[in-house]
Amino acid sequence: MKLTAKATLIALTLAFGTAFAADAPAPAAAATPGAVVGDSIRIEAEVMAVDMKTRTVTLKGPEGNVFDVVVGKGVKNLAQVKVGDRVVTEYFEALAIKLKKGGGLRETVESSDMQRAQPGQKPGAMKTREVSFVADVMEVDSKASTITVLGAKGRVVKLKIKDPAVLAEIKQGDQIEGTYIQATALVVVPAKATK
Repeated sequence: MKLTAKATLIALTLAFGTAFAADAPAPAAAATPGAVVGDSIRIEAEVMAVDMKTRTVTLKGPEGNVFDVVVGKGVKNLAQVKVGDRVVTEYFEALAIKLKKGGGLRETVESSDMQRAQPGQKPGAMKTREVSFVADVMEVDSKASTITVLGAKGRVVKLKIKDPAVLAEIKQGDQIEGTYIQATALVVVPAKATK
């Protein structure tokens, strides 16, 4: 499924590789530049079959592709899912950074939250994850419009900064302060009424 691949690629990219920062004006009161990137993807699939014994749900994606999903025992309301129901997944992520002049300690603080549907309702869940960090700028590549940063846990990440004015302010040895937010919501909705 093309959209699922895009969502997975975006998640893996921000977690392990390159992130793309969109143009964003710095707040008027701030003396340092900022950049923000965000993306939202919505995917809908139709339930074709439900096997309660193996906890397998067969889904038909928006491009007509059929695939199986094994549902974990944490989903208490699987019996509520019927053939013809629609599964709607929405994925959102955002990364905001700002330049922090002067040295300091690198740090990473992670938090997450999970909410599930109440018993008797159609299955649904929302999971959020937030990572706040301070990272060292290891390299600035003005030709490629990227900076390479080192996080508190030793992970090296390359960020693409599209705004040349923001990139011009960032120097090797600076630090960036940022927040990465990721949210995934999944809900089963009843089948569309037939006319």
